[in-house]
Parts: sequence; structure tokens; C-alpha cells
Amino acid sequence: MDINKMKVLSFEELRVLYRKFLNSLDYKQTTIDTYYSDSFYLWKKESKDLFWNVVTSPDFESVAKEALFKALTENSTGNVSSLVSSYMSHLRRFRLFLSSDGAMDPVEIKQPITVIPTHMSREIIINKMYVGGYLLEGDNIGHEIINLYKADDGKNYIYLNSQGTIELSHGSNRITVLMVRKFASKIYKILAKAEGITILDFANSKLPRKERYKGQVALGLVYGGVSLVDLFNENSFRGSLEDEKNAYATFVADRVIKPKNQIYITDDESVSGEYTFFIRTNKGFGKQTLREFYHENEKPDSFTDLNRIIENCELWEDTDTTQKVSDLPEIRVDPYFNFLKIIRQEDNELAFSNMFAYFFDINRDAFSRFAHEVLSIDIRTDFIIEREKKNIDLLISDEKNVVVIENKIKSSINGISERHDIYSDQVQSQLKKYYQFVTTDDEYRNKSVSCFIFSPNYNRIELGKFSYGEKYNIVYYREIYSFFVENSNLYDGVPYFTDFINAMYKHTKDYDNELEEEMQRKFQNAIYNVQKRGG
Repeated sequence: MDINKMKVLSFEELRVLYRKFLNSLDYKQTTIDTYYSDSFYLWKKESKDLFWNVVTSPDFESVAKEALFKALTENSTGNVSSLVSSYMSHLRRFRLFLSSDGAMDPVEIKQPITVIPTHMSREIIINKMYVGGYLLEGDNIGHEIINLYKADDGKNYIYLNSQGTIELSHGSNRITVLMVRKFASKIYKILAKAEGITILDFANSKLPRKERYKGQVALGLVYGGVSLVDLFNENSFRGSLEDEKNAYATFVADRVIKPKNQIYITDDESVSGEYTFFIRTNKGFGKQTLREFYHENEKPDSFTDLNRIIENCELWEDTDTTQKVSDLPEIRVDPYFNFLKIIRQEDNELAFSNMFAYFFDINRDAFSRFAHEVLSIDIRTDFIIEREKKNIDLLISDEKNVVVIENKIKSSINGISERHDIYSDQVQSQLKKYYQFVTTDDEYRNKSVSCFIFSPNYNRIELGKFSYGEKYNIVYYREIYSFFVENSNLYDGVPYFTDFINAMYKHTKDYDNELEEEMQRKFQNAIYNVQKRGG
């Protein structure tokens, strides 16, 4: 219908046509009733002419926001900024109706929305990435992979776990998204912060899933020359391609800034340290929830602690360093692939302790050399190696020596008492327990005692916090790895030796980025495969 003919329709006649359009989209009846009523707020509260001037304006976004802000200020007692966001969404939907009916040129939903209110409260959202069994199924790519890369249009888009949706009322706040992933018990590694956040209107949690997906398609995001929709359409659920599509992006951000060094947050004050920041919370970080909201007025303590990290310039890169996928170096094969990755145990301390015991024992000359070159002690080849004796990971002894080895990958030193030492602030821990055992037990007390902690290079263990910590020396995985690589000839023909050192490699890095790199490989491979099929 011609736009001029549309304009002469009465209020009720126009609404009848609009209801038919809404019914064609298979919305729930309650949803249709809301759209049917609220889309015409300006007509009811102001005038028919103003309504038509707004919805047909070439500068729709700014004209509509201004008109709604004025009308709502005069007629509503609610949160005007939040209400503007809601009514803007309704007007955009009505413009889609006009374009679908041929009354005006096609409308593209490419404008993200967030009203800039007269006063903005601060809100920090913790977005937990790379979580859940969904990522373990086949070659599924977590939708949050886009958070650390620019789209081909040069902008940063952010997916908020777990469904990519959010209530638009959050748009009245100045939001910072802190992207984290689980690192160890009660510890999260901070991957980046996203600032200058704007909510995409189709990410509205109150919209039906089908409409959210339509909005995502209309946005037309492209990564590495491939549509984001095409990439995620490859994902499966329980062995079949996903039937129900959703929003794959929640926000657009002005900038995404990564930390200069690895930094962590924890809700356990006992494991905090120089780069592990304690965050005050009432009940701790949620174990099940994938996102947590910290408003400055509702959770002031948590907000203050998080904001100190966000605003500490010393912790962050100076500029947005995220790249387009097309600008990244080609990564398609993992050169350190090993059997532990297949069984998803590459961070398993028990598995590594068992492998250390096996490869130390299977070539005793090699271990004697390892002890001399890496541990700086002389061990005879007739040593005895024991696993989990008195809970000690590795207990190795010969005629003159006893060696305690505690293997720590992503766990901290375990306490054995809630009390501290009487004469210091140090935590009584397993370190004290193990040392006291080998220095008092009849089998070992007359031998020379050496105590070590095997630790990944990215791990930060502050021995000074623990009673008897001074009795231990940290040996980093890079030293262990280098020894085995340089002496690999001593293990020629030994099954699984190559897998052993390949599994160890990820723990030799200064930064634990293995999971991010794996997601990047999947993402780039998916882009490559789609391009290949298209070509």
C-alpha cells in the first residue's frame, strides 16, 4: 500500500493491518498485544502527524529518540531512559511492517541502540567465556569467540553468555564488560574489558527467539569474509544441527582492551596476591551462572573492587589490540596435539604426576641426570619412587636423599587448618605437613631432605604466604620440558614419550592462552571450510 494511502487510515484501521503483520510472524499472543499497543505511543500521547513524521523520517534514530524522550518525560513517572529503549524497539518493528508492505523502502536493522540518559549509573558485567559441555561437542564454536576479534567492518561485537540476550533496561547504565574464563578453583583469568557498550536491539531478552535471530541476520556481521550466521550454523546440539537459532551478538563496543600481563580475580581472599585480586561478594562468584551483574548502587563493594582493576592503567594495554580474523596469522594445525587433549586432561595434575613417575622410573639414568641438572642434587639410580605416600605427589629416596615433589598446575597450596601459625601470619598448609613427615619419620629423618614444587610458568605461587614455604624450591615446567627435549634420545622407542612432552609444552608458557588459541583455531578453520565450500 502506498505510504500516502497508509497515512489516511484511521487509528483502528492501521492497527488491524499491523496486527495481521504481527500474526504472520508467529509471535505469542501476549507479545502481539504488547506490540499492537505500544507501537503507537506517540500517536496516542502526542499526535497522528508526529507519529508519521517520526516513523518515516530519514533520520529516524535521532528524531524518534528525541520525540519519545519528550513525550515520556511529560507523561510517564518511570525510568524514561529505559522506556525510550523499549519504545524505540517497537517503532523499529513498525518500520519493518511498513517496508514489508511496500509503503517505504526496506528497513535494515543495522543500528544498535542505547539511549544516552541525562545521568548514567555504572555497571560491570562479568561475562564467563569458554564454559559448558556445548563446546565439547564436535567442532562447536562458542559464540563468545567473537568477543576478542574485530568483525570485518572494524567494530568489536560482544556476545553475552549464555543466550546472547539482555534486558534493555541495562541500557540506562554505563556498562563495562569484564570477560573472564575459569582458571582454577575460585579463580578466574581476565581476558579483556569491553568499554563504550551499546546494546543491540535484537538482543532484547523479551523478544521471541525467532525475532532475535532475524535481527542478527539483518545486522549482517562478517568475519574473515564469511557471515557470522553461516559460521555458527555449523554448530550442533546432541549430534544434530541446531534447529533453534538465536542472537549471536549482544553489544557493540567502542574498544576491547587486553591486559598487559595475566591478571586474575578470586572470591577467596586466601589465594589473592599481586596479580590475583580479591573481590568482595556476599556469596562468592556463582558456580552455575555464566554472567554476573554488579551495579554500583546495588553491589557497591563488589563494584568498587572490580572497578579498581578496570581503572588501573598499569594493568591494561594502551589501545584496542583486537584484530580482524583476516589479519591473524594462519593457524590450522596444532603442532603439540597429544592424547591428553583427546581425553581433555591436559590440566590434570594427577595425570602429570603419574607421567612424571613413569618416565622417571622407566629410565633411571635419565632421572639421575635430571636430578643433577635440574634439581641440583645427586641421586643414585637405585632410588625408590612412590606416589601419594602421605598424600605427597612424588616421594623419591635413595640411601642418602629424600625428595618431596608437589605438582601444582591450576590449584593453589592446600591449607590443613583454618588457623594461622601462632607466631606469624603464614597459613599452615600441606607444605608444612610434608616437610615434617620426612624429617621425623624413621625411614627418612636421617637423610638429606629436598623439597620442590613443579609448576607451570604461568602459575604464580607465593611461597612466602605459607608456613614452611621457605623449605621448598619452585621448578617450572619450562626447565623440565627443556631437559626432556634435550635428552629425548634417552627415551627412543618409549611409547607415549612424544605425547608426554607435547602435553607439557602448554605449561611452559608465560601466559596460559591454550584455550583461547584452540577456539581461534576452530574459528579460523570454520571460516576456511565455509570459504572452501563456497569456492
